[in-house]
Amino acid sequence: MNARACRTGRGARARDAVALKRATVGVRRTIEIESIRPRTAARARASVATRASSLDDDVVVVPGDYRVGGVLLGVALLTGPALHLWTQFLVHGVLGGFLAFQASRVRFRFTRTDLEVVFIEPGADDSAALATDVASSGDNKLQGGGENRWAYDTITNWEFWWPGFPCLVYFKETQTKSDGQPHFFPIIMDGKMLYEVMLSRLPPSQNEKPSPSEWSLDLALEQTQIGRQIKENLNEDQLRQIKEMKGFPVLDDK
Repeated sequence: MNARACRTGRGARARDAVALKRATVGVRRTIEIESIRPRTAARARASVATRASSLDDDVVVVPGDYRVGGVLLGVALLTGPALHLWTQFLVHGVLGGFLAFQASRVRFRFTRTDLEVVFIEPGADDSAALATDVASSGDNKLQGGGENRWAYDTITNWEFWWPGFPCLVYFKETQTKSDGQPHFFPIIMDGKMLYEVMLSRLPPSQNEKPSPSEWSLDLALEQTQIGRQIKENLNEDQLRQIKEMKGFPVLDDK
């Protein structure tokens, strides 16, 4: 009995030792895994951040701008309640309201190879346009059909009316039609930023474009016959003032 009891005791101690060893190994592995997880998560976050940074470097989204719509709404208030010209009030009010609404959701997006137009939710941050599919803006039925994406190498000309006080942008491409499809868009986005990106990414315009640093009311007036006639009736002091005016008063004051 004593020999059997001794053997039983030794077996129990051996089993306890094995169980303790397994438990120790399990705890060690748990500690190792928990120490690895933060490093793995950090590497994952760094990878996502790197991809986002790369995307931001490749893609430029031009933010919305309400100046054209706001000016039309201002004219509506002047012609209606102030002057009682209700037809002009209605026309300017409807157009100004429409352009202001479009400015809240239409974004020009420039990738490495394409100019794209996408729609975001009104009031959403401009960064939302980075992940928005070009299908959000639908089929461009008004200007030739097809999706709102045009490869840079298909753009044969572009114009900007007017450098200094932009209201309208135009470009012509051969992707939609082989003989060329023109596109016109009101400036419902940051006009100067749009101009700078077009200068850097699109093929050269058929007409030489001034540097953004040269923008002024004087330059804008020089672009049209009416503008040049207006300048002819200005005195020297007024001509000096329009050369110094680089943007909308108050809105563009630094």
